[in-house]
Amino acid sequence: MAIPNNFVLFNQTWAIRTATPGEIGDDLGQCRSDAHEVVLNPNQNEESIRHTLTHELIHCIEQKLHLEMTERQVDLIALGLIDLLRTNPEFIEMIQGE
Repeated sequence: MAIPNNFVLFNQTWAIRTATPGEIGDDLGQCRSDAHEVVLNPNQNEESIRHTLTHELIHCIEQKLHLEMTERQVDLIALGLIDLLRTNPEFIEMIQGE
């Protein structure tokens, strides 16, 4: 599975990288809004990485918009978004304007 190295959110470029040993402790991922980066624990299977990255991307959005969502809210939105886009790929095309 290829993970992008970066993404753009609200006209700001963010990095996506794997954590160095011990960098994020037991966390599966971290959104670091001040540094504009998402850091992922590499010790996960592909499905877990998909969920973790989606979770952290939602954190990026909610932090930039000052939504103050709980971890549970972010996690459940990530779960729902993954399911929605997997079962309805036409939404991706619609959003992209294709």
